[in-house]
Amino acid sequence: MHQQDFYAQAAANIAKRRQQARLQQEQRIDAIRAEIPETVEIDRQLRSACQSVLQIAQSGRDRAAELAALQQRSLEAQQMLEQVLVAHGYPADYLDLHYTCTICNDTGLHQGVHCQCFQRELGRLGAEQLNAQVQLPLTRFETFSLEYYQKLPKEQFAAMQHIFVTCKKYAEEFTLTAPSLLMIGKTGLGKTHLSLAIASVLLERGFHVIYDSAGNLLRRLEREQFGREPASSHTDTMSLLLDCDLLIFDDFGTEFDTNFTRSAIYSILNGRFSAGKPMIINTNLTHEEIQNRYGDRIVSRLFASCIGMAFCGEDVRLQKRLQQPTKL
Repeated sequence: MHQQDFYAQAAANIAKRRQQARLQQEQRIDAIRAEIPETVEIDRQLRSACQSVLQIAQSGRDRAAELAALQQRSLEAQQMLEQVLVAHGYPADYLDLHYTCTICNDTGLHQGVHCQCFQRELGRLGAEQLNAQVQLPLTRFETFSLEYYQKLPKEQFAAMQHIFVTCKKYAEEFTLTAPSLLMIGKTGLGKTHLSLAIASVLLERGFHVIYDSAGNLLRRLEREQFGREPASSHTDTMSLLLDCDLLIFDDFGTEFDTNFTRSAIYSILNGRFSAGKPMIINTNLTHEEIQNRYGDRIVSRLFASCIGMAFCGEDVRLQKRLQQPTKL
């Protein structure tokens, strides 16, 4: 999708929100009129007063006393309507228009420039396009089984139980200021599964999540950096990685180790951590291996900014294959 297509799609999506807000208001008004008939007369009085105020204002004549009286009548009718709504268990503003964005009222513009909701919609579309190219299928917490860890020593099994509960709680209670997670452990212990289960929940909750292997993301950055793949100012990969609500870096440490990848990794880590934006980083490397591969600058940023999770056990994928019946 080209830059102009992103802009057009973002504008269309925000316009749809505005239209939906108006439709929902009309539906609430119709339902309240049917449930509370007295609101029909109050609403008629309110509309009549407002229309009269508008006519006087447009006439250009000095009718200040009459205008003040109509404005007072309008205010009293509005207060009466709110009191009736509250008495029947509804919020006082139940019949008002409720826009998704209260800054621009779902117009996408604020003070002559694109509203932050428009920028967020651009980011969501960019993240959606980036994720569409990912080979990692999303998973669910329901398909994560602790039975593959039951043969572990008691302390290690308890640790895996705690990791599972913590990840599920993380997804359920996630906010834009949530902590970052560093998942460390051998291949096949559930790091990717739990990370993508978190992604599934957050995407359903409307957050912007980008998930892929470190190698894939860094290769894309390199192609854009050296001109082998075009990127617009609002949809380039680095901007998306820095601005999304949650970035999941899978298989950290399996990417090619070059000056570019080290620089890009530090830029991503430093940019997100400095802005207080959360990440989930999965790696098969040990602390010592990370130290040897990346050096003090990256290791310091990584371990100082993340909650560590040490996965233990035997390769779950291998266990599943061994449980499958052998085909003759």
